[in-house]
Amino acid sequence: MNIYELRDIAVKSGRAVFTAQQFAALIGRPRPIALVYLSRMVKKKLAIRVLRGYVSFSDDDFIIATQLLEPSYITAVSALNMHGLVQQVPGSIGCATTRNSRRYPKMGIAYHRIPPSLFFGYARQGKGSSYIMLAEPEKALIDAVYLNLLPPNAARELMGSVDAGKLHGYLSRFKGRGKKKLRRCFM
Repeated sequence: MNIYELRDIAVKSGRAVFTAQQFAALIGRPRPIALVYLSRMVKKKLAIRVLRGYVSFSDDDFIIATQLLEPSYITAVSALNMHGLVQQVPGSIGCATTRNSRRYPKMGIAYHRIPPSLFFGYARQGKGSSYIMLAEPEKALIDAVYLNLLPPNAARELMGSVDAGKLHGYLSRFKGRGKKKLRRCFM
């Protein structure tokens, strides 16, 4: 197979961001051979080297953000903007993850760690030839306050734009430290 056929296989898989190991499994070849193919694709500009060890077949920042570090989903102001609830365009794409927090300033991506018990309220959505994981508006609003990315008064203004029943249902699932802060803001 040539690199053009391999790129088509990767794009048709629905996934856009691959490690060498993931790509090797996809094409059924050993990792060292997959590394050579990926390197050639990057040189021919058929793929983009996102980080060391990560290659993307899409230049969409949102796709890259949700597939670069897994599990993760787009949340807070970024998700609220995508849902059309705020006009403010954030400086970086805010994502929630159960892994350690990370920032990639050059790519404009910030991952915020949340406990696994709070990792809910998102859905997979198709975008281009791939997909993103996007928080529902109610969960994005809660995450924004929980992660201190949106002031409580701004969050209260947005409460009328979301489903109040779903918002309170999500709030009831919160336990621990952030529960008091969220109750003060939304109740």
